[in-house]
Amino acid sequence: MKTLDISQIKSFAPAVFATAPSTKMSEKYSFIPTVDVLELFDQEGWKVSEAKQSGKGAHNSHQIRMSHGELPKVGDSLVQAIIKNSHDGSRQLTIGAGLYRLVCSNGLTVPQSVADEFTIRHKNINIGEIRRITDEFAKRLPILTSSVDKFQSKILTEGESRDFMSKATMLRWEKGSVPTFSLETLLKPLRVEDEGNSLWKVFNVAQEKLVRGGDPYRTVGGRNSRVRSLNNFNSVNKINTKLWELADTYC
Repeated sequence: MKTLDISQIKSFAPAVFATAPSTKMSEKYSFIPTVDVLELFDQEGWKVSEAKQSGKGAHNSHQIRMSHGELPKVGDSLVQAIIKNSHDGSRQLTIGAGLYRLVCSNGLTVPQSVADEFTIRHKNINIGEIRRITDEFAKRLPILTSSVDKFQSKILTEGESRDFMSKATMLRWEKGSVPTFSLETLLKPLRVEDEGNSLWKVFNVAQEKLVRGGDPYRTVGGRNSRVRSLNNFNSVNKINTKLWELADTYC
C-alpha cells in the first residue's frame, strides 16, 4: 500500500501545515495544527496513505487517511484512521474509522453507528490521546469484522441486487433528477474479485461506480453522458456512509 511523503501531503493538502489559524478567527478559537496530530499518529505506527483538501487555501477543510500495519485486516480491507480538520472554523478536528479495500485501492467510510468518531475540542492533543484512540480502534475491530462478515455472508437475489443498485443511485442524485441507467451495466463489476452476489460485493461495486464514475447514462433531458467521478471528500464520505447504512437494511 502506498505511503505519502511530506512533499506529497503538502501538494495535496497544504492546510495540513498551517502554523496559525485564519485571521478571521477570534482569540477564543482553539488552533490545533494538523501536522502535529499526524506526527503523533506517526509515532504510534500510523502512516499517511491519502491527503485531500477542499479548495487550495492555507486554512481550508482537509482530510487525511492513515493506516497502521500492525492492526489486523477486516476481510479484504485495512482499518484506517480518517482525520478531518480545518483552520478557518468550518469544521472541528475529528478522527473516525475507515476501511481501505485492497482489491480495488478504494477507501470506505465507516458510519458512527459501527465505529465511534472522536471530536477533539481541547487545544493540546498529546501522545496519550492518540494511544487511547488507537486502542479504541483495536477494540472496535470485532464490531467492524462482524459487520463486514454479515455483508459477505448475505447473498442477494437478482431482484435484491437490482433493488439495491436502484436505491444506491438515489443517494447521489436527488429524487426526481435521477438519470436513466442500465442497472445491468451498473451491476457489472470492474474486476473478477467483485464477481458474485454477496451483499459485500454488490455494495462495493455500487460504491466504486458512484464514486469513481465512468458508466454511461441518459440525462433527464435525454442526453447521453457518463457518471463523473466525485473528488470532494465530503461528498465521497456522504455517499460511503449512506451506502453502508443502505446495505445494513438488507441483512
